[in-house]
This record gives sequence, C-alpha cells and structure tokens, in this order.
Amino acid sequence: MFRTLDDALLGEIARRHTARSVPAGVALAHTGDPAEHLLVVESGTVSAACHGRDGSRVRFVTVTGPAVVDKAAVLAGGRHTATWTTASPCRVSRLPASLLRQLIDTVPSMRDHVLRYLSEQVNQDRLAMTRRASGRPVVRVASWLLETGRGRAGRVGLPGSQEGLGEEIGLSRVSVNRALRDLAASGLVRVEPGAVVVLDPPGLAAVRDG
Repeated sequence: MFRTLDDALLGEIARRHTARSVPAGVALAHTGDPAEHLLVVESGTVSAACHGRDGSRVRFVTVTGPAVVDKAAVLAGGRHTATWTTASPCRVSRLPASLLRQLIDTVPSMRDHVLRYLSEQVNQDRLAMTRRASGRPVVRVASWLLETGRGRAGRVGLPGSQEGLGEEIGLSRVSVNRALRDLAASGLVRVEPGAVVVLDPPGLAAVRDG
C-alpha cells in the first residue's frame, strides 16, 4: 500500500510510528475493539479469527507481512470484526486512521490501491460463501487451494496447520486431512509440513467444478 509513496514521506511515517517486536500468540486487536489504528505488519504472520457463542472458532484469513490488515474496518470507522493474533514473531506498527484517510485524499496511487483492495475483498468473500455452500470437503479444499494459489502450480502455505485450514473453510482437521490425501492420491497435490504443493491446477479446477 505504501509502495508509491516517496522516500521522504515514508521516512516521516516511520519516524513518527515506530514498529515494535511482538512475540507469537499476542492479540493485536480484539473483536469489537474500535478500529482506530491501521495495523502494519512489517514481518511475521498474523491470523484473524472470531468465536461463536457456542464456543466454535472461525478463522477468516492468515496474512504474512509485509502487509496492512483490516483496512476495511479502519476505513469504515467502526470496530474490528475479528481478533488479530500473531502466529509467529512479528514486527508491527500502528498508524492512526486519520493518517490513512489523509493519504487516500492526497495520494491518487494509494486511493487506487485501496479501492482495488476493497473490490477484491468483496469478490473473495463471495468465493468463500460459495465454497462453504459445497458439502464435499474435497471440493472446499480444492477451491481454497486454487483461490489462495491464484490458480497456479506451486507451494501454498497453510494458515497455521491443517486444523487452521479447517477453521478457515468450515471443516474439521480430520476432514481436511482426508481431502488432502484424496487429492494427493490423484496426483493433484503434494502435502508438505505446513504447506501443500499444487501440481495440477487444471485437475484441481475439475474437482472444484465437478
């Protein structure tokens, strides 16, 4: 998001809003907290999740820095709709919401980026709803792999573990494990510790669409 800012402005932002080191397992923002600051993850991984009244846990997304998280909540001037927790040691800074709005008003390239991000987020949310509507675990897993890997062959990191992937797509760890084994047996993927290597994107697409 800050890629097109000039060096002087970037330096000024860095001086005023110093990043800090945060160990794994720390909540950076809680569900319901006022979204008054933008969380900038310079390095490390954070995950977003919420808990239902029945105690169930839903993982929304896992993000690896450099990244800016929960822009939508900050721009809306509302509250965080998920709890953001460090999944690994991170370097994180907090920027006031007023600074983000000022940059959007004065830097066209940043405004374009934010609008594109919000549009992509709407599309991703629709894809997630469609994925959850499928009753077959193997279809949900194949869809997630294609979406996260942008339809290309290569390594796709899991959101924490197979259990984390299950939380994100509404399945148990056992169901995710079985689905991955089925896909691996068909030669479509290779399962590695903490990741899945997509070997045959067209084959995964056939599973998703079939």
